[in-house]
Amino acid sequence: MAMIVIPVFARRGVVGACILLGACAAVDPPPVAPDNAYGAFLAARYADSQNDPAAATGFYAVALRADPGNRALVAEGFLAALLAGSKQADRLAAQVPDNALAEMLRGNQAALDGDFGQAEAAYATLPRDDLAGLIKPVLLAWAQFGQGDAAGAVASLRPVFNNPQFGTVFLLNAALIADAAHDQMGAAALYAQVNGQAPNLRLAQILASWEARSGQAGAAAQELSALVAAHPDLAVALPGLQAQVQAPVIGTAAQGLAEAYLTLAGSLGQPQQGFLRTTFLRFALGLRPDLTAARLLLARVQAGGNAPTQAQLAQALATLQPIGPSDALYAPASLQEADLLAALNRPADAVALLDQLIAANPGDPDLLAQAGDVLRNTGNYDGAEGYYDRALTAAGQPEPAGAWTLYFDRGICEDETGDWTAAQADMQAALNLSPNQPYVLNYLAYSWALRGERLNEAHDMLQEAVGLDPNDGAVIDSLGYVDLRQGHTKAAMALLTQAVELDPDDAEVNAHLGDAFWQAGESLQADYQWQRALALKPDPKLRAQIDGKIKQFFAPPA
Repeated sequence: MAMIVIPVFARRGVVGACILLGACAAVDPPPVAPDNAYGAFLAARYADSQNDPAAATGFYAVALRADPGNRALVAEGFLAALLAGSKQADRLAAQVPDNALAEMLRGNQAALDGDFGQAEAAYATLPRDDLAGLIKPVLLAWAQFGQGDAAGAVASLRPVFNNPQFGTVFLLNAALIADAAHDQMGAAALYAQVNGQAPNLRLAQILASWEARSGQAGAAAQELSALVAAHPDLAVALPGLQAQVQAPVIGTAAQGLAEAYLTLAGSLGQPQQGFLRTTFLRFALGLRPDLTAARLLLARVQAGGNAPTQAQLAQALATLQPIGPSDALYAPASLQEADLLAALNRPADAVALLDQLIAANPGDPDLLAQAGDVLRNTGNYDGAEGYYDRALTAAGQPEPAGAWTLYFDRGICEDETGDWTAAQADMQAALNLSPNQPYVLNYLAYSWALRGERLNEAHDMLQEAVGLDPNDGAVIDSLGYVDLRQGHTKAAMALLTQAVELDPDDAEVNAHLGDAFWQAGESLQADYQWQRALALKPDPKLRAQIDGKIKQFFAPPA
């Protein structure tokens, strides 16, 4: 069985996903000779390939100092600077004519300077087709509001309320404009059309704020309760959200533009739209650095993907760090930070941050469990077990069905520290709470097989687990291993071959197939499979087992 554990990100991964519709300073490159544009360009492209726009921006700046008239370098440097949130983008925007993003950036800067006429002029140059044409109305509307024409701004958006892609964005921004203009009747009518959308963090903040300020305290409380009911992981943010529910969401036209970019970014969910999504979030934070919902989503985007680089993780951490304890979303931001610190191999810092949250929320079992997860994933099983003990106490009686994960994780720790009796009891407790969990069925049955115990029962449990998750290589591997222990070599061979096809890079799965080949009398194939398992860098315990078999069966005669 390849070890299955519940990953750190699993408990709280919903935080970024449920935000409506999500700054790393550029590194200072080393000094280079004036004619070293090509070397700096190569360094910048390498930084691009590593998803490190901050470093890329610095190297493009070096290249441009050596070759300032190179239009290709200007264009590449501008795009890298946009992703990095660097002021270098402002300096390069003037050198990239006929670029919609450069026009948006110029409009944003004019808005920050209070010149909304100039902002409107910049946004008006955006093309009518493609994505820019869809974005254009909402940017122009906020520029109109900035010039004192709230009614005209709302009227300009009405014709596009039915747009199939961005209609909800236009409607929400029209409501925010009417709200910011203190048009109670107009805002109420527009918010009523927005209401009824699926609960998500930013929309719930906006609607709850409007309802609380309109004398509808019960509706505001229900808005936030519905949010937490749909996304239980956000319960830790509820006190902060309730404390600030009376605060207006938008105070200025520049803040409105920031909100527009946030809602637009949230509407871009396709993988190929990742660059624009990040750019719009950067625009939002450039206009309003305290827009925490944008920081949460940007950090989630930066650290997204199956295997984020260390640079991406560091960027995401830097994006979150300006969020202070007074912010209503400080707790979910800290949870994201803890995940990132753990992924950056800083478990002590991650647990210290979680301990601060636990002190503020002593009855939250999820916080305690997350601290346990961080320690367990670093091999500190004794420390992790203590957090799981506290989490189970905090979960209360009767125990919720979701507490199976706490028993499962504590059982892993107990097993790793040599207390199989306690581990077995916890695995059984996990199954009592949630009988159809393939993870638990697999772990318990495979553990019995390793000890040569209850093989028939283990076989039945693993067949059940395979039925629940027929494409899980680890479960199929465990079933094959039990067949091997029972002497059913042919059946074991078929299952273990399937497991290797599903998990070709798992050392333990490959080692088990080697065991099957040896038991079937196919020594050359066994040697090959064991050697392959060694090449996959198994943990020290498994490596020692495989080395022992190779030495025992293939050592040259003395």
